[in-house]
Amino acid sequence: MKKFQFTLARMLEFKTQILDKEKDLLGSIRQKKNEIDRKIERFETAVKELSDTLLQEQKEGITVDRLRFYNMQIDNARRCLVQLHIEQQAMERELQRQQAVVVKASQDVSSLEKLRDKQLETFRYEEKRASEEEMLEFVTGKLVRKSRHTA
Repeated sequence: MKKFQFTLARMLEFKTQILDKEKDLLGSIRQKKNEIDRKIERFETAVKELSDTLLQEQKEGITVDRLRFYNMQIDNARRCLVQLHIEQQAMERELQRQQAVVVKASQDVSSLEKLRDKQLETFRYEEKRASEEEMLEFVTGKLVRKSRHTA
């Protein structure tokens, strides 16, 4: 009996490699976005802490220089937050684009796998049919020989 050979095996292997690379890229983009998200959290926490400290010092009495210092730090942190939010939105768009690429690559692999499964099913059916024909020929041949001997 011959062995099953998927006609598009190399294409399936190639598409699977592409899918793996695209998934790796998606993971990298997610990691970068998560890093930006963590930076945003840290800056938001810093702005809140600076604002709370400024408010506390204002209640106790604060110098003009100290007030300017806090305001400058808060303004700088807010500017960084604006820039980080822009980066976050860009990364979100990139993430969505890459997810679409991964879905398409996954569909390509899936369709080739379904085709492979269909070919394997056909191969097994043909193999079974050939085996049945072989057995039928064997039995028929045996009956013919037996009938010749008895005749």
